[in-house]
Amino acid sequence: MTSTTDETAPIARPSAKAGRTPRKPQQDRGHERVASILDACARVLQRDGEAGLTMHHLAKESGTSIGSLYHFFPDKKSVLAALNQRHTEALCAITKRLEQIDDQVWKRLSTVQLVERLIVPFLEYIIHHPDIQVLLSPTLGDRQLHSPVLRAAVRSIYEKVLHVRLPNASAEDLRAYSAVLLSIPSGMLHSIPEAEEAEGSQERIWLREIPRALVAYLDALKG
Repeated sequence: MTSTTDETAPIARPSAKAGRTPRKPQQDRGHERVASILDACARVLQRDGEAGLTMHHLAKESGTSIGSLYHFFPDKKSVLAALNQRHTEALCAITKRLEQIDDQVWKRLSTVQLVERLIVPFLEYIIHHPDIQVLLSPTLGDRQLHSPVLRAAVRSIYEKVLHVRLPNASAEDLRAYSAVLLSIPSGMLHSIPEAEEAEGSQERIWLREIPRALVAYLDALKG
């Protein structure tokens, strides 16, 4: 990996006093610089994977001096943590919007409309942020995107909607059904590269094939 040389480079290395905690920007310009760094991190992960993500490469990709990069992020791990947090907050925002929808709306939707309203927003986010596929990889260890709070929130809204549409289902059934709704897209995250070669673009898989499978599953539950 090229990161060994890069990570030990003496240029603008933060002092021991700075520790390993990223600095929070205090002005709009600082927020813009951090956003630019995270955008660059996402592009590098998508294009080159984690092996291609080094602090020097990231500085060049973001158009930021290495000193400025180290000012906000002491190391690569802290950059990945910040990118993970940004994705987590965005996905939580989707969940909060879904929680505001009235039960009667969920009840009267067709199964196709239900999937489009309840699940497709998450799939669209994944399509528009392909670096998530890298961040979810277990090879990243403690740097991977993993938020029990987010997962619990998504399962909670799934269970709520399923209860509205399947009032006779037990709590155990609802937990199982919501787990499947989560697991089908999650499983595809690991098989997408192979599926792409045979089936076409990621957009087709995520926005047509996965929803089709979920619609069939939900229709089967009604039966």
